[in-house]
Amino acid sequence: MFSMIKVQGTSMVPRLQHGDFVFINHWQRSLKVGDLVVVDHALYRFIVKRVLNIDCNGLLWIGGENETSLQPQELGWIAPHRLVGKVLFCICANHKPMRSLFNENKSNTKPS
Repeated sequence: MFSMIKVQGTSMVPRLQHGDFVFINHWQRSLKVGDLVVVDHALYRFIVKRVLNIDCNGLLWIGGENETSLQPQELGWIAPHRLVGKVLFCICANHKPMRSLFNENKSNTKPS
């Protein structure tokens, strides 16, 4: 199943802008570090973040793209059942061209 959600806020700038739309694959479960995901966080509800680490039990350590984002330590480890889906591509706001988010992985960042 696929869906589209609107990005709200600036925690994912420069990769995603406020007002962009992201297309999500709800069936995608094979994740790797650097993938963008949507999770249903217990405190913050639906958020788009980048996978920073995946532990041996499948727990996700996620974070934003800049210092205004919630820090991974504030979000904590995310259980696999909280994963809504993997972001496949972005439809950019302000009439920018649609862009794929594949192969835009950042470096492997691990929690301290």
